[in-house]
Amino acid sequence: MLWLRDRALDLSKPRLMGILNLTPDSFSDGGLYLEPEKALQRAKALVAEGADLLDLGAESTRPGAAPVPVEEEKRRLLPVLEAVLELGVPVSVDTRKPEVAEEALKLGAHLLNDVTGLRDERMVALAARYGVAAVVMHMPVPDPATMMAHARYQDVVAEVKAFLQAQAERALRAGVPQVVLDPGFGFGKLLEHNLALLKRLEEIVALGHPVLVGLSRKRTIGELTGVEAPRERVIGSVAAHLYAALKGARILRVHDVKAHREALAVWDALSAFQGG
Repeated sequence: MLWLRDRALDLSKPRLMGILNLTPDSFSDGGLYLEPEKALQRAKALVAEGADLLDLGAESTRPGAAPVPVEEEKRRLLPVLEAVLELGVPVSVDTRKPEVAEEALKLGAHLLNDVTGLRDERMVALAARYGVAAVVMHMPVPDPATMMAHARYQDVVAEVKAFLQAQAERALRAGVPQVVLDPGFGFGKLLEHNLALLKRLEEIVALGHPVLVGLSRKRTIGELTGVEAPRERVIGSVAAHLYAALKGARILRVHDVKAHREALAVWDALSAFQGG
C-alpha cells in the first residue's frame, strides 16, 4: 500500500503513473502542454485512459538539460497542479527544488518525486513536515546537465541499491512517512547499465519499499528497437515495463497509459487464470 495523504493506493498489482510534462524541452513531448488548458485536457485524457496517479513536472531533466529558474518552474506548474488536483486522482510533483516542492505541497500534492534522490536536506524536511511519501531516485550526481559524464560503475546494481537504501533510511529516520525507490533508468546510465538494472531489479525490490520504474520512450528503448522517434517507442516501452512488473516493480511511470493498461489487463488475466 502506498499512502498518499488522505488516500491509499493498493500496490498488490502494478499501477500506472501518467506523465504530464509542462516543459518546452522534454525529450518526448516538450512544448505540447505548456498552456494550462492543454495541460488539463491531457491530464483528463490520462485519467480516462486509466492512470492511477499523475506525475507533473515543469523542468526537463533529460541529459544536458538546462536548469529552470524557481519562479519560472512555479509559473508553469502551480496553476496546472491546482486544476489537476480537482480530477480526483493522486498527483505527484516532479521537482528537485525545495521552493517549488513547498508550494506544491501547500496546494495539496500527494507525492514528492525528487530525481536527485533527496540529497537536499530541505526536501527531506518538507516531506516529513507535510507527511507525504517521497520518491527517491538514483542519479550519480544531482545535475542532469552533467550526469552522463559520470556513467561509470564497477557494479551498477550494487551501487544503485546502496545509494537508494542509504537515502531511504535517512529519509525515514527524518520523519518521511514512506519512500518509493526509483533506479533512475537513463539518468547517468548507459544501455548496459539500464539492462543490468532491469535484469536484476528484484535486488532493489528486496529492499522492501515500493519500486517505481520509468523507461517510457527513453533512449534505451530506441537503442534496443531501432526506433528513433521517442513518440513511436510505445511497444518497446510496454515490453520493458511488463518485464519490470514481473520483477516486482509496482509503479510504472508512462506516457502511453492506454497501451500499458491494455497490456497489464492481459497480464493480470493470465496471472489469475486457473484453467487448463
